[in-house]
Amino acid sequence: MGYDRISLLPDSLITQILLHLPTKDSVKTSLLSTRWRNLWLDVPGLDLHSNDFRYSSSAIKTFTDEFLASNRESRLLKFKIKYDECNVYLFGISEWFATAINRGAQVLDVDTLRCPFYKDFMPLDIYKSKTLVSLKLVNVGLLKPGFVVSLPCLKTMHLENILYSDDDGSLIMEKLVSGCPVLEDLTLCRSFDDKLDVVLRVISRNLKRFCVKSGPGIENDAPRPKCIEFRDDDRVVGKNLSFLLMVDIDIRFNVDALEMKYLHEVLNGVSSVRHLIISQRTLKELYRCLNMEPISKFHNLSRLEVSFSSLLLQVLPNFLEICPNLKYLTLYLVFSTKIERANLELTNVPRCLLSTLECVEIKEVIAGEETWFSKTTAMKLAKQKKKIWMEVVRYFIDDSLVLKNLILCLTDSDITKKLLTFTKRFRRCQTIFR
Repeated sequence: MGYDRISLLPDSLITQILLHLPTKDSVKTSLLSTRWRNLWLDVPGLDLHSNDFRYSSSAIKTFTDEFLASNRESRLLKFKIKYDECNVYLFGISEWFATAINRGAQVLDVDTLRCPFYKDFMPLDIYKSKTLVSLKLVNVGLLKPGFVVSLPCLKTMHLENILYSDDDGSLIMEKLVSGCPVLEDLTLCRSFDDKLDVVLRVISRNLKRFCVKSGPGIENDAPRPKCIEFRDDDRVVGKNLSFLLMVDIDIRFNVDALEMKYLHEVLNGVSSVRHLIISQRTLKELYRCLNMEPISKFHNLSRLEVSFSSLLLQVLPNFLEICPNLKYLTLYLVFSTKIERANLELTNVPRCLLSTLECVEIKEVIAGEETWFSKTTAMKLAKQKKKIWMEVVRYFIDDSLVLKNLILCLTDSDITKKLLTFTKRFRRCQTIFR
């Protein structure tokens, strides 16, 4: 029988451990023994989901009210809640957020399932917290502050589908960001009806990571950003991009000369980056861009993560040509459930394969809406996958002179056996199957 070492710990340490669990799991510990019965009430935080109170829409309100009232003087380090405001009406919920902020919360995470008819607005207290370190708001509203915003400790902020009370939502947003002097990580997910300017300007001196997801456009004025992620955005304007260490691009473009010019400008602007991630749909447009006009080579790029469909794999060598000093490559092979006829033969050998590429990791991804397909289709897909896997692996093993590790991540046992037999003939690099 196991020895209970956890119960030997002091209450203060146990409650800190329970703080990292969802509240429903923390409450379950009350069944362990008499000592544990009320220990969860001393946990300095809440992590709630309305689904945990499915049998009564009012139960979550009663539970939270009683928890907050149980120890009014203690600090509340974390307040996290996810609920469906269309089905769960929480009168006075903004008072919970104000209470959490006024009791020294370091983490505030409010996530509501989107309701087209109503949004809960955050209290004005949110603009003057001296303790908040992390703030995540999803599908809620922000009021216009009539005072200077001051969030001296906030380092991480995630704002998604925010409704602004004022027609000039851009002013609210800019005041919020400018009031966070140590902000390092900012994620903005804009909606097209968010009352923000067509191009929203973001200014933050210490910003290191900036992620943009959807919406009309963002202009980033951070002096030395380290990482930028572009997601579904029509227009992202960045300054001081030469300081970037990592860029993650997943943007859908319209097929026209103006959009191609913009993509060309973005890629040239981040050509000094060290770590680059490019999605399959962005790669399609990049292929068109390369055919129209050459782009700058990524001389500093040492790590690349890129997704290729079977039809585009033929241009893999051309793409690697612009990465002359690449050391680590993660290649996602995207197979469609719609059979694509691809006569793949990789021949050109870029410079990085001859001199710098040390590690290649290849993973497969199945793309397509169909969850079931006929036996004939499955056989054709398996045949296509085997042919592509064999050619891609052959290419890197045959032509990479300094390759040390080849990591293969796939699920098909037949292909795995075939590759295992094939790679045993090559002792120059280590082949790892996952």
